[in-house]
Amino acid sequence: MADHWSSGYVADMTYSYGYYHELSPPFIRFFLLMNGLANASGSGPYTYCELGFGQGVSCNLHAAANPRGRFFGTDFNPEHAVFAQSLAAEARLEASWWARSFEDMLDAELPPLDFVVLHGVWSWIDNAARHAVVEFLRRHLKVGGAVFISYNVLPGWSAEKPLRDLLWMHTDLASGPAEPTAGKIREALQFAERLRQGKAAFFERNGPAAQMLDDMLRDDLHVVAHEYFNRSWHLTYFPELAQALDGAGLSFACSLHRSDLTGEVFHRAQSFQLSQLPLVLRQAAHDFILNRRFRRDVFVRGPDRLPRSARDEQLLRVGLVLLRPAASISAVQQTPYGSVTLDATITQRAVKALEAAGGPLRIGELIERADMHSSPRERVFETLAALVAQSQLAPVFDEDRAAAEGARAAAMNRAIAARAQHDDTLRYLCSPLTGQAVDASRLDRQLWLAWQDGARTRQALREAVVQGQAVDLPEGGLDAHIAQFLDVTAPQWQGLAILEA
Repeated sequence: MADHWSSGYVADMTYSYGYYHELSPPFIRFFLLMNGLANASGSGPYTYCELGFGQGVSCNLHAAANPRGRFFGTDFNPEHAVFAQSLAAEARLEASWWARSFEDMLDAELPPLDFVVLHGVWSWIDNAARHAVVEFLRRHLKVGGAVFISYNVLPGWSAEKPLRDLLWMHTDLASGPAEPTAGKIREALQFAERLRQGKAAFFERNGPAAQMLDDMLRDDLHVVAHEYFNRSWHLTYFPELAQALDGAGLSFACSLHRSDLTGEVFHRAQSFQLSQLPLVLRQAAHDFILNRRFRRDVFVRGPDRLPRSARDEQLLRVGLVLLRPAASISAVQQTPYGSVTLDATITQRAVKALEAAGGPLRIGELIERADMHSSPRERVFETLAALVAQSQLAPVFDEDRAAAEGARAAAMNRAIAARAQHDDTLRYLCSPLTGQAVDASRLDRQLWLAWQDGARTRQALREAVVQGQAVDLPEGGLDAHIAQFLDVTAPQWQGLAILEA
């Protein structure tokens, strides 16, 4: 599968164009603070590197929306790097995106790094590349720096692993070495489906594996290739991952998985009396309680622990802003493992006050305006943090707000919106206020472009979109969608500094 230079990683099929908000510096910083940890990016400039950035969507959006940061990154696939570089060039974004292996990155000329992020990469590269990642962190992450790492974890994949191994064996043994990866994958999936249709006992007795096969047959082939068909499909228990990163002097700081941040794992674990267990073992137990398949974790190199009073004081100064229309936010939040019910009174009062503000409010001011003094402060913090975890709210730090005028967010959003005339691959716009990006439909991206170019009435917006002739009309008609854009989307995006006021 063309893995001679890519450490076993699929190299002849490009990755998808997804965006992952957990990789944004303000998001990571907020949850470090929630866990009582300071972060080196708290004031002034900082440095950030993404290892294995795929198409470069997240890293470009984050670089454009976070002007205090100097951004670097690499990906095995030169085609990915070319796309990332071209997008940065269109937005005149100063960032360094390379097509280098992790081994080559060891001697890269880099400043000491405040943030290093890896999304999924750890699970899909071989042992040598994982060792290079640890050595990279040891050499380049500064003391006090943070690492975000997401990866496949056991025991959640136990039922499906044999199916993945069978599929890999088929691509490795039943196909010619010169056959493209896409063809090998299709043949392997058809082979597994024939086994299932023939009542193979494995599928008859293994519902999760049958469901996984259904998902793979339905999903985009590029996603399936990068998720399951790298030569390395590394499954690990949390203690094994923690031990590996200990080699770079890293210790576990917090989880960024929604099930943890909304309190779900805490409530499920209460009856198991886990509080006396060592931290690493307790995290492993949580994975068994949820039968977790994927983790999103932050590790730090030398935790800077804050006294509780200092942590609370800093949290009260953090701003929050709505990412969703207030009417759509409920106290009942969904996670990959079930649902969690937050404090309904705090949720409703906070959302109502933020809606009235039309922009960010510091948590201390939010408590005043929403009259939440009667609620325990920690419960208020936890409820608001859960809404941040669910992408209902976003944190806004004073330093980022002050630097927002220097962001390249508007230029990046223009580059993305202009592409909507021709394709629908980039589906996000970034906010210089939150340092994150939001979903944006193809039609809304065209409306964004028309608005920025001066169209502010329904008729002017309609004429601009029709002239573009690049999108299918939405269900309910173009006029209804434009009304929704003017009444709901535009005010929301103005509050996030995505759209001009």
